[in-house]
Amino acid sequence: MSYCVYLFQNMKKLFFSLLSFSFLTASFAQTALNYQTHGLVADQMNFMKLCNYTDPGIAGKNAVWDFTGLNLKSDFEGASREAAISEYAGVFKETNIVVEEFGNYFFFRVTEDAMEQYGFISGDGSTTIRYDDPFVKMKFPFSFGDKYSGDYSGKISGGCKTGVISGKYSVEADGLGTLSLPQDVTYDNALRICETKSFTQSLSGEVMEMEIVTYRWYINENRLPVLSLIRKCSHQPNGDSVITTQAAYNPVLFARPASPFAVNSQAKSLQFNAYPNPFNDLINISFNLPVKSGVEMAVFSLDGKLIKKIVIGELQPGWHSQQLSAAETGLARGTYLLKILVDGIETSLKIVRQ
Repeated sequence: MSYCVYLFQNMKKLFFSLLSFSFLTASFAQTALNYQTHGLVADQMNFMKLCNYTDPGIAGKNAVWDFTGLNLKSDFEGASREAAISEYAGVFKETNIVVEEFGNYFFFRVTEDAMEQYGFISGDGSTTIRYDDPFVKMKFPFSFGDKYSGDYSGKISGGCKTGVISGKYSVEADGLGTLSLPQDVTYDNALRICETKSFTQSLSGEVMEMEIVTYRWYINENRLPVLSLIRKCSHQPNGDSVITTQAAYNPVLFARPASPFAVNSQAKSLQFNAYPNPFNDLINISFNLPVKSGVEMAVFSLDGKLIKKIVIGELQPGWHSQQLSAAETGLARGTYLLKILVDGIETSLKIVRQ
């Protein structure tokens, strides 16, 4: 074999290796929803901030969504747990996860392939919906450009009234880009999911039609959405139409790969830090309060589970420090999210136990 032929063949191998590497790098960078990273799991808290509804913006790749003008209304907490140990375990035997939001219960069967909603029970127990043909909330894996649709139907009961419910749904990953939220929080490579549901509900002869359009933004590092915008339009039996909206965002920050810290304007003013990082057992947490403030801290796993909450109380202006023991807190080796809440404003950074 001549040297030129040998060189040409090896350059071809190198060229295709580089192409393969580039492809893998691009694939890794794109946000994708998988069962392991974004499927609903038990014993997970979802800390969100309710805010004003706004236009969801554009679809497409390399989109830019600027929601820095969202106004905070109140804090919101959701929770998930095993359906088998809930008080309604016997009602939806085919499900394994129940999600509680605003006192209401949503029942899902979560598998490696999909998340399917089989039912709903209102917080006061007055309304129950059981889907014989479930609504598929998410299929796995799911990334930009993916979409699916289908039909769902079931039975509904409210008080002494009974009836049926049936409708259609479509789910599409219609956007990928940069998402900016209040408190200088910006997520690169955010994936937007557009979910559209329309259904007809007939309850003891009273017929109502409704359309619900929900936009949710996801990132690779967080199991649950970092922003949700919901718009509902209901057509009443008397002919009137009622539009309601709901919105919430998650202010959690995740560090860039080049830095162990997530930084926003609040972090800069507090000079919020933790050291040594990575750490073995003890980690020192320091922060500087510009004014007298109420302070809380919490440690979360990266999938959103609350591990330790520390209520510190009201502190005077100036420097303060707190020490955290991994052994006492039960932190195994791994990466965690440390959050500090100062007068209702959250700041986060990643900490790593070796």
